Amino acid sequence: MTKKWHGRLSNDTSCGPQKFHVGLTPRVGGIAIFLGLIVAWKFSPKPMSQLLGSMLIAGLPVFASGITEDISKNVSPLKRLLASMVTGAAAWALTGYSLNHLEIVGVDYLLAFLPVSILFTAFAVAGVTNAINIIDGFNGLAGGTLMICFAALGYIAWHVGDYQLAQLCLTFIVVLNGFMLFNYPFGKIFMGDGGAYLLGFILAWVAVMLPMRNPQVSVWAPMLVCCYPVNEAVFSMGRRFWKKSHLHEPDSSHLHSMIKIKIIRPNLGHLQGYIRNSLVAPFCWAYALLFASIAIFIHDQTGLLMIVCLGSFALYSLIYWGISRINVKEIVATRVDGRIASTEY
Repeated sequence: MTKKWHGRLSNDTSCGPQKFHVGLTPRVGGIAIFLGLIVAWKFSPKPMSQLLGSMLIAGLPVFASGITEDISKNVSPLKRLLASMVTGAAAWALTGYSLNHLEIVGVDYLLAFLPVSILFTAFAVAGVTNAINIIDGFNGLAGGTLMICFAALGYIAWHVGDYQLAQLCLTFIVVLNGFMLFNYPFGKIFMGDGGAYLLGFILAWVAVMLPMRNPQVSVWAPMLVCCYPVNEAVFSMGRRFWKKSHLHEPDSSHLHSMIKIKIIRPNLGHLQGYIRNSLVAPFCWAYALLFASIAIFIHDQTGLLMIVCLGSFALYSLIYWGISRINVKEIVATRVDGRIASTEY
């Protein structure tokens, strides 16, 4: 309703290898999300508001870089990556938490040194932050995935008695729900880089704090909870390295893009565009929900969590390979022979 006032700056075009949406859509939902978190901070009990306030202050660099990209479209991926790392370091400075062990011989020895721990934490936070931005490709995809991750982390926190962190996760879910009312399924607004980077950082920091505040929770439990965006990011970097393309070069070969191109578009081409776009998310939500649920039940079993983390990547690779092998032209030809009237091809 308000894009007539800001659309010239905030609208996302439909041009580009990762652009599947219909029409011009504002991509400044991150501003509304940030304001919602400010309101939550204002009315939260003092202990929780102090922690949330620290997270919001720490998140300012990456949020600012994302919003600037949403409006100007000229902030390089490297600058946004550096902003993510600065945000991770700032979060340590404000909260005192950093990853000091991974239950891996040799690595834990290095992480015992605070400077190494801080650098590794900043790098890990930047990785998860950018991973959320990578999966922000279709209506509800990033928002729904974030809600699944926060729900799993919040449940684990509640289970081990960290009620403050559990309440924080619930707060994030409530704020996200407000955004999702406009984003899914109709795609009236996108969270944009500002929202994706801010919420990606918050997810990463909750994932850091949960095992650091609660030693009975394995550091690999949050990793398994976040395995969908993390696996997508790792797989994307590996794919681009293999193809000798730039690591930050956008493409339409992400899992969610492949689902749209290989499954949704040829089989459901008769549906309206926003409906087709909204049907991609449930496929990825199912994957995220599967492993987030497993993490809840084995959150204190490090060895098993490591194995399942590896299994999640193997399953992701298998799913990706299977979808990539689908011959779209054959599917379209079959459908044209009487099952549907037309497709986008």
